[in-house]
Amino acid sequence: MNEVTERILISKDWITIILLIVIALIIFNKIRHPIKFNKLQSLLYNSGYINSYSKSTPLLINVFNITFVAIVIIVISLLIFAAFMQKDFAQNISDIMLFFKILIYVFIFIIARFIVGFLLAVLFEKEKEQQYFTFLKLSYLSNFSILILPLLIINFYINSTLFSMLLLIIAGLLLLYLFVLQIKNNQKFVFSNMFYFILYLCALEIAPYVIVYKLIII
Repeated sequence: MNEVTERILISKDWITIILLIVIALIIFNKIRHPIKFNKLQSLLYNSGYINSYSKSTPLLINVFNITFVAIVIIVISLLIFAAFMQKDFAQNISDIMLFFKILIYVFIFIIARFIVGFLLAVLFEKEKEQQYFTFLKLSYLSNFSILILPLLIINFYINSTLFSMLLLIIAGLLLLYLFVLQIKNNQKFVFSNMFYFILYLCALEIAPYVIVYKLIII
């Protein structure tokens, strides 16, 4: 019993640091880009953010987006970690080591996904379309990270299996809703690039998640 209690306390210590880093990054973006940040927050019910910034230059490589890439990577890693802890994947590895293993694989996944997307775009001469797809994906994932973070914080401090399961269900439904919203709000763009979009889904949305899952549980 003492061993279990000690592990929970250690988990809270390092998780607190990780969560503070995420909160600090969010506050940084909110202070530096208040109008842009507020529009991003409303992306769940208003596409004003996409309309306002989808033609910005540079579209992807800027401080605001790079900061949110870091936020998304950490939040997704914490969600996967929370899911794995429910299945006792950490029996032979410390929880902090499991988290950093997940973090590394998620980071590699994001970078590999960007490279493969770029190569596909060059191959099919769809560089602008790929940039726009990537911008949409990052925008909705950034919004997702902001929305799910409060539930993540609660999850790691109440130690409730029921709440953890509820968190994962809400996260899954929210991701599904945002994906449908992404398609719905960009129907003309998606259907005018249907072949590339289907290839994009298969190569960058489905297969990589299966590969990452297999790598993490090895």
